[in-house]
Amino acid sequence: MSDSSIPAYADTRKIFLQEGNISGTLSLDRLPRFCKSLADKNGSVSIELKFSLNNAKERLISGSLRAEVNVFCQRCLKPLAIALADDINLALVRDEEAAKQLDAEYDPWICEDHKLDLAEMVEEQLILCMPLVSYHDSGDCLSLKNYVSGAHIEEDAASSASKESPFAVLRSLKDNDSST
Repeated sequence: MSDSSIPAYADTRKIFLQEGNISGTLSLDRLPRFCKSLADKNGSVSIELKFSLNNAKERLISGSLRAEVNVFCQRCLKPLAIALADDINLALVRDEEAAKQLDAEYDPWICEDHKLDLAEMVEEQLILCMPLVSYHDSGDCLSLKNYVSGAHIEEDAASSASKESPFAVLRSLKDNDSST
């Protein structure tokens, strides 16, 4: 997939004044930290971003992102395709002090100069929306690994209890010793 419609950075001096919009796809090659949690680099990230100024002259970034990526199933460790989606509601600030003064509805994004790295911002949002644990829904991977459910464990325990104990032989030897 081409990511030619997504620039490497946005000039914060212009894009907010012009109330610019950026939309398109982003290559996973531009997201190295995010790719570390993936099974492979197959997939795509679609983004839509809107840059605006509110009445208080805060620089706001709103939009959404969607991604189709492959992660590892935590049960069978085979690739698993998942869909990620997140709404972006950020306020661009220069430092931590300015971030503390933001309304609770905005998440701060610190940008100290006029170059806003779009891939880094999208990458951070993707990392935040990743599920903690991913696994196949169907349970197919459980049967492949010979896992059994709790009901089977109880049945197995009942059947093994009816079998003779391996220590029964020792008990009989002890009984024979004490009778002599």
